[in-house]
Amino acid sequence: MTGARLKTLVVENFRSLRGKIVIPLDAQVVLIHGTNGMGKTSVLSALELGLTGKISHLAADGNGYRSYLTTLDTDGGSISLTTTAPHREDASVSGSLAFGDGAFKPNPLLDTHDARFFAERCYLPQATLGRLLEIYDDQKTTTTSPLTLFVKELLGLDPLDALVDGLYPAFNVSRVRNLVSEYRRLEDRRASFQSDIDRINLSIAEAVKLDYDRIVQLNQTLSDLSAEIPLVSEETDLTALRHQLYADREAESRLSELSRLRSEIKGLAERWRSLPADDASHDQAGKEQFEQAAAQALLAWRSSAAKPLEDAIGMVRMLFSDVVALDDGPEKSRMEALRRAQAEVSRCDQTLVANAAAVERIGILNAVVQRATARIQELDRDLVAGARDAKSIANALAGIAPHVEGDICPVCDRDFSEASAEPLTAHIAAKIAALTSEAGRLQALATERAEESTRLTTAQRDLLGAGTGRLGGEEVADLTVRKAQMVDAEQRLQHLQMVANEGVRLTAQAVRARELLLLSRRRDELSNSLMPEIESLVQTVLRRRASSFNDFNEALAEAGRAIDTRVTEAERLVSLRIRAVSDIDVRARELAQIEKLRTERARLATTLADIVKAVKQVDQSRECAKRISDSANKVRSDIVKAVFNTSLNKTWRDLFVRLAPSEQFVPAFKLPSGDVGKVEAVLETLHRSGKASGSPGAMLSQGNLNTAALTLFLALHLSVPVRMPWLILDDPVQSMDDVHTAQFAALLRTLSKGMNRQIVIAVHERALFDYLTLELSPAFPGDSLIAVEITRNFNGEAVATPRAFAFEEDRAFAA
Repeated sequence: MTGARLKTLVVENFRSLRGKIVIPLDAQVVLIHGTNGMGKTSVLSALELGLTGKISHLAADGNGYRSYLTTLDTDGGSISLTTTAPHREDASVSGSLAFGDGAFKPNPLLDTHDARFFAERCYLPQATLGRLLEIYDDQKTTTTSPLTLFVKELLGLDPLDALVDGLYPAFNVSRVRNLVSEYRRLEDRRASFQSDIDRINLSIAEAVKLDYDRIVQLNQTLSDLSAEIPLVSEETDLTALRHQLYADREAESRLSELSRLRSEIKGLAERWRSLPADDASHDQAGKEQFEQAAAQALLAWRSSAAKPLEDAIGMVRMLFSDVVALDDGPEKSRMEALRRAQAEVSRCDQTLVANAAAVERIGILNAVVQRATARIQELDRDLVAGARDAKSIANALAGIAPHVEGDICPVCDRDFSEASAEPLTAHIAAKIAALTSEAGRLQALATERAEESTRLTTAQRDLLGAGTGRLGGEEVADLTVRKAQMVDAEQRLQHLQMVANEGVRLTAQAVRARELLLLSRRRDELSNSLMPEIESLVQTVLRRRASSFNDFNEALAEAGRAIDTRVTEAERLVSLRIRAVSDIDVRARELAQIEKLRTERARLATTLADIVKAVKQVDQSRECAKRISDSANKVRSDIVKAVFNTSLNKTWRDLFVRLAPSEQFVPAFKLPSGDVGKVEAVLETLHRSGKASGSPGAMLSQGNLNTAALTLFLALHLSVPVRMPWLILDDPVQSMDDVHTAQFAALLRTLSKGMNRQIVIAVHERALFDYLTLELSPAFPGDSLIAVEITRNFNGEAVATPRAFAFEEDRAFAA
């Protein structure tokens, strides 16, 4: 076949299908067989889920079925479907579904419109077949039957029905007002448009008055800003005036400069006030004397009391160079050295203890080696003494013993009675017993030697490992000396804590004295550096020298007040310019609003004229609607009669008679009577004579009723344009005899091989499965058939076994 074909279906843990199965579908006909409960219906449901994302005959009652899709005792499952090509342009070629506890994530291959067409025209579930006629003939008082909806969709009658129904109210003005809200609004708007125009006129008058007031306010602002700016009138170009105001940025520049000067004055004032009120050099000599005394005290401590502490720390630093020196802080250096000395003492103790344990274990292992070596030598001597293979000799004598007869030796043919009065057989038995006992003793000695060898090998291996933890004499001596040194350093450092604390105090005192001296010198430098800046800034602002004031604080305060006054004036000018620009923008918007209101008024006047004209045309439209309604009724009647007689009924009759040739009553659509009124499709039966009878449910047997339902589905499938060449049937042969089945197989062969349909059928009877496999087998090159059997293995997992059939040319020739 050409076009899109279902290709592969992969199902995992779906309903009764435990485990993962792969079902190939890339064939013209796909037959699926499985006994009841094996999961063939689940395979077709999985196919529908992959295509549409739902099970249509279950989704009619809600989405509760989604909770039961997962196979029991599994965490979740999935469905994956692919096609050989898109069934239409820009369509997908794959669909999938992931489900589990509380999860349902569909990604269907078909969109919503195509999914509905597939569920209604391409897929016939087993659950739907038995009640298909009941579903299609279900007509309620307030709704239309599904069959009627299909007929209208097929014949395109909905537009005609809508046209007639829509034109009926137009024959009466009251109905037009009640049903067509636009007409009622048309009448209402005609009365209201004049009031809207009056309202707009009032709004325009108010906007013009506000514009006059805005001009007065804007001219006042411009006068305050500058006398050089011309006043605004009706003809003034607001855009040019706005550009002129934006171009004049002198006020902003002056304000920025004044703000900078004010910030500098405030900064100098703060820095000057932060200096001490008295003379900065008043106590300079005292601070220098205090700094020298603190330094002398720290130096004296370093040269006398700190010597033992420095020696103890130096002893530790000889081993650990990263210990901080005394200059980095006496107490910090002492604590770091004490910690490292204590850690080193602990390490030396552990290493010496480990060495002693290794020496002791080496002695024990040497004793084991000596004992095992001596015992092995002793056992070797015993084994050499019994070097003869006593066991082999005993076995040889045991083999000779059955051949001894009397006292004649079978080996040397001598008479044993000449050498001993003991019988030869008794002598051989005693010899065998002695040799066997000697062999057992030698075996025990060999076993004991093997055990001693194993013990010797183990001791030697352990001796090699124990030797790695043993220290040399120099290392032991070095660790012993280092431990003693660190113990001595630890004791000295602990006793020198008071000395370190005194060093900390003297160091802090020296640092503080140095900081005070540096701070005093820095204050003098700041005072000398600020004076020229203050002098220059006061001269710039006030045109006076700062020295002409009583002090610098008064000069800075006067300069600050002058700058504040100038900043206020500059801010006022900037504010006036911003206000003028804002008034210009507001007036521009107000003028635009006035123009908009005038445009709206003109539009309303034009619309009012159109409304008056439209009301005059209503009567003409009503007369036209009557003529159109009559024509639509006639066209609808002609279409219904022609299509029911030549298409639907003919197709259904041909299919039904083909499957049930002996049935006297043939189901059909009841033809509507008259040329007016809505179309409502109803099912009936016709006798072969042409006489109308009752409904199919009343006139047909259960087998022929299923045949009628099946052929109705096929007739509806064949009556619509092909969107997707797929026809999927779930066990359609129910209550059919052999004749029905044979005719059905022939019909399927026609659909697949003559009408280019890909057919997927699931059956549960083995004989029917084999029969359909034979009947639908490939008949020409390019034709194909796949037969799939659904079974379960010993673990309860589903197994899909596919068989593919291709066309094979019959090479048998008549003789």
